[in-house]
Amino acid sequence: MANLVRVEPPSPSSPEPPGRPGRLDRRRFLALAGGLGAAGVLAGALGPAAEHWLLGGSGASAASRAVPRGSGRTLVLLTLYGGNDGLNTVVPVADPAYAAARGTLALDPSTVLPLADGFGLHPELTGFKKLYDEGHLAVVNGVGFADPNYSHFESMDIWQSGATSASVSTGWLGRWLDATRADPLKAVSLGPTLPVVLTGERVQGAAIGSGPLTLPGDATERALYAHQGRSVPGRPALLAESAASDADLLEVARTLGPVLARTATADPLHLAGAGSAAASSLAIADGGGGQAAAGVLATQLSVVANLILADTPTEVYSVELGGFDTHADQEPTQTRLLGELDAAVSAFVDALADAPRGRQTVVVVYTEFGRRVSANASAGTDHGWANVVFVAGHPVKGGLYGEPPSLTALSEGNLVFTTDFRRVYATVLDQVLGVDPRSFLGGSFPTLALL
Repeated sequence: MANLVRVEPPSPSSPEPPGRPGRLDRRRFLALAGGLGAAGVLAGALGPAAEHWLLGGSGASAASRAVPRGSGRTLVLLTLYGGNDGLNTVVPVADPAYAAARGTLALDPSTVLPLADGFGLHPELTGFKKLYDEGHLAVVNGVGFADPNYSHFESMDIWQSGATSASVSTGWLGRWLDATRADPLKAVSLGPTLPVVLTGERVQGAAIGSGPLTLPGDATERALYAHQGRSVPGRPALLAESAASDADLLEVARTLGPVLARTATADPLHLAGAGSAAASSLAIADGGGGQAAAGVLATQLSVVANLILADTPTEVYSVELGGFDTHADQEPTQTRLLGELDAAVSAFVDALADAPRGRQTVVVVYTEFGRRVSANASAGTDHGWANVVFVAGHPVKGGLYGEPPSLTALSEGNLVFTTDFRRVYATVLDQVLGVDPRSFLGGSFPTLALL
């Protein structure tokens, strides 16, 4: 039987937000119960109503608002774990401070792929360059937040929660799931654990592997399992929670299962290695501790492409690539990882170009922080602050966005952010998911005109 996929509880460093009910909710029960014997996938939990949440004691209640129907677009959120070096990804080749600070780690200007305004892309990003030239890649400069830190985990918690307050343990998309009273198919993560970003108070996304979904037991046992998932009035609370989670799991298996069963042979990306990564290799370590196996991102995006092309009802997908914590010997590691990122994302966008749902898909690529402007003594770079965010897809209005941070007016040797990361999220919520961003970000943040 396949390994169980578990839903991770909130990080111990992120206390529960005020107002979280004290009873054992479905996500907590599932995390403790280990999925009740379901193999291959653990469906997201669905509560009867979203609870109120307050972002640091302020902001609007997501649950109290009527959330309109979405825009018809699909979001793919791509997390680069480890802190990708933005300066050697979107390179300020025209700024003499770049070469002076980077020394031998500075990229040769003749190899950089030109964009505009003195910037260029890393030589491995040929597919991104093509998307940019076609008007389908936006580069957002100087993205970050006030009072940053150097911790992988705390920084990623901030990015995934969409809140700088440690009192918020739900994800910015998890709160969207809460407010829309979503079913378990609305948000799907590829991998063995559910990221914080898809974790709400009462509703969670589904975490799936890259292969077929197989429920345990023979036909009789599966029938009993389905019977257990029925809604029966008057059941004790814990049994009702268990039954509802069983029903969610069966819904995920019934709807996504037939598509996932053919993903091993149906590879719309047409990339060597796509679909070959074992499910265990999707366990990409947070931070920089894990080097992703070759083909991991291509495998994930191949699955996502198949699900989108099959017109499944999912509106948000989460995928990830790890290994970007390049304190030493950065050049070969980043070159390999950016090559995998470029090949997988550009092939993914191309694969969806002729499908109605595909042409409405938007990919957002982010990481938890940038790197120091100066190289270190180990031919690498240490943890920094502001960074770049990529937004790709046919709905995107390509170009450079945001004010590039100064390479000389630094703070502790780091780039100072010029674009609040919640502006990116506000744009996604408004223009991709079709909802009022203020309900989920605890305030008003101007959108970017990239969609």
